[in-house]
Amino acid sequence: MRHMMVCLLCLLLTACGSADHGDLSAFAPAEEDRMVIYTSHPESVYGPLVKEFEERTGVWVQVETGGTTELLERIEAERDAPLCDLLFGGGADSLTARRELFAPYTSPLLEAVDPAYCCGDGSWTPFSVFPVVLVYNPVLVRMNPPEGWESLLNPVWRGRIAFASPTVSGCSYTALAVMTQVLPGEDTLEAFYRNLDGRILPGINSVVDEVANAVAEGSCTIGVTAESAALEAIRAGRDLVIVYPEEGTSAAADGMAVVSGCAHEENARRFIDFAIGADAQSYMQGACMRRPVRTDLLQVGEEGLVLMDYDLDRAAAERETILERWRTLEDAA
Repeated sequence: MRHMMVCLLCLLLTACGSADHGDLSAFAPAEEDRMVIYTSHPESVYGPLVKEFEERTGVWVQVETGGTTELLERIEAERDAPLCDLLFGGGADSLTARRELFAPYTSPLLEAVDPAYCCGDGSWTPFSVFPVVLVYNPVLVRMNPPEGWESLLNPVWRGRIAFASPTVSGCSYTALAVMTQVLPGEDTLEAFYRNLDGRILPGINSVVDEVANAVAEGSCTIGVTAESAALEAIRAGRDLVIVYPEEGTSAAADGMAVVSGCAHEENARRFIDFAIGADAQSYMQGACMRRPVRTDLLQVGEEGLVLMDYDLDRAAAERETILERWRTLEDAA
């Protein structure tokens, strides 16, 4: 399910009621002043940033949304005639796994970014840092809350775990990659899938976090999501408690990448420069509860956060294998 952001052209047509609506050429921007963004971010993240970018640059931005995995598949399908200029969002593991889809770019502002979050070949640029966390509903879970990744395999939570499909959600893929790295045994993925008992969220809603919603509303009691989504839900007054897994979790970056062969590469590069600038990063940290990648901004500190030694290269290399195993489980269900 995709949402097309209301474009500047539509607003102009509404404002100019006396204009000839059949002649759009009077309002359409020049080709060099356009850009198409595919994003997995919620509107609360991309909306204000896109609006500010448009106002600063005069570039007309068209936005289409979806899950990271879904958008990567779209970009692959459109490879011979790209419709997207910039992929905005997606975990470092997913972007690294599909780096052949992107045109390398090294922003002149990258010197302000923590090198720990950067990729070596410039195929993507970090935007924010998102630990994957567990959440639970304190009204429904009064005793023995989940403590870590191993809790997700406990039969007591069978059918009560909120988890978005990793075939759509990049965050969910990262969660699976973390689980397979921190939990022993080759059947961790299968054991977790069985414990979901068929309750898998579609992962296609970019307006609200489906996992946080499901747990806060009580249709599930615990869940797996990004820290920022959980913090935003808590700030909005939802019944949620964050659990930082005791075994540790990843704190990889999500990123942005210029699509190879796109029509508006220069504008895509300009958006990357804007998004890692101090203004955009400060906004994202304060309003969106996301950890910035710039070294001159304070990180959001949370007690109990334990970072594992997340093997990004392994997560990228195993991505297709893990997703194929997941699809096989779904087909067999």
